[in-house]
Amino acid sequence: MKTKLLLSALALLLLPMLVQATHLYSGYISYTVDEHNPLQFNFTFTLYTNHFSQAEDPEVEVKMGDGNTVVLPRTSITPYSYTYDRDIFHWSYTYATPGNYTVTWIGESRNHGIINFPSPSDQVAMHVSTAVNASRLITNYNSVALAGVPIFEAYAGEPMIHNLLTYDADGDQLLYELVTPKTENANSEIITVPGYQFPEGLTVSKYGELSWVAPNTVGQYVIALQVTEQRNGAAIGTTVVDIMYNVSDSKEKPELTLLNKDRLPLRDDGAVQTWPDQPLKLEYYLQKNPNQDHLLHARFFSEIDTLDLAAATLAVRDTVDGFAVSLTLTPSSDMERPSPYLIGLRGRSSARGHSHEIRFFVEDDWEFTYLYVGEQQPTSAGDDLAKAGFKLYPNPVADRFVVEAPDLPSMYLQLRDATGKKLSVLRLEPGRNTLVKPGSLASGLYFYTISSRSKPVGSGKLVVR
Repeated sequence: MKTKLLLSALALLLLPMLVQATHLYSGYISYTVDEHNPLQFNFTFTLYTNHFSQAEDPEVEVKMGDGNTVVLPRTSITPYSYTYDRDIFHWSYTYATPGNYTVTWIGESRNHGIINFPSPSDQVAMHVSTAVNASRLITNYNSVALAGVPIFEAYAGEPMIHNLLTYDADGDQLLYELVTPKTENANSEIITVPGYQFPEGLTVSKYGELSWVAPNTVGQYVIALQVTEQRNGAAIGTTVVDIMYNVSDSKEKPELTLLNKDRLPLRDDGAVQTWPDQPLKLEYYLQKNPNQDHLLHARFFSEIDTLDLAAATLAVRDTVDGFAVSLTLTPSSDMERPSPYLIGLRGRSSARGHSHEIRFFVEDDWEFTYLYVGEQQPTSAGDDLAKAGFKLYPNPVADRFVVEAPDLPSMYLQLRDATGKKLSVLRLEPGRNTLVKPGSLASGLYFYTISSRSKPVGSGKLVVR
């Protein structure tokens, strides 16, 4: 009994040190530009911290990139989950002259024992920045923003996928890159973290999706995701999101699955293709952890919701061992653009984690969908058909389309819907074939195969308006 009491007393004495070390997790800076004064910026610094830490950030110092430093009181602090809080700092700042500036926050209290940092990692400061272009000529009214959350957990030996659901309200193209995190040295100089190692196998896709095929070492990691806004081929803004996450050996979260992916009109890259005024329904199954019986919750995250681009309805009903969840929306013609919309559905349980893991515990699972609305289309003919000399255009199709065919015998074009059901067979002749769209084809995505002497030559996708 005495031993237990001594250990408990020791734990109480060490608790402030433990929670201090797990204070800062993720952060980023975003902004909007005043519509009347392009040199005035309205900034938001979003910082995710550990709820159980005794360390606090009632105010922060931010370097504005022009030689000035501002001291900011915290605007709000709200719980994101059982373990994490979201701290918000708002401020406005007007630059005296046009120019390019980097806005930077440096935070202490990195965690001890970060695997891909040099030791001791708790002596490496956290660095969050955004690059702004204060200009009267080219105004970037909105920086990169996050509809998602830079809080997630991976599990040893299991694939990990997460997306911050970044967006740009100006419609600029976003480019993603994992970069070496930065820090501040003893001379107050901003440098890349010496000895930093990228987590082996971790990648980021063109949609901003972080993917890790098989993390194997349990522990804490830090990454920095750089998101660049590009307009007319030129970079006009850059935001770096600093993220700390944990790889655990135990899985306590629920499991979320998109059930109807095979029945959706998919592009070659796995994104969903839809059209204005065409209803879209995503169907999910949120399954309880088999070892738990906690309450479940579901929530939708996307710029579609944040910017109020379309009315989206999330419906939840009880089913065996979990929830059946459906998300329905109908894109409008105003949503047509060449880049996709990122959609995230979060499933959450009321689990609280084991005591030894509570400082890292994430009770969420996510499912991500990438949605194109309108004219961003797959190629008109597959590689095999193009090599064989076939051309199909225009694609998408209104009333008529053309197939240019080589001199092959007994050629036919067979159309199928997304379920594989045969809809129509059209005969082709060598040369130019002008074909009338079958009247039975509604708007949507279809698959076609061209054959010669009953042997397939190749296949492709056809979009009907």
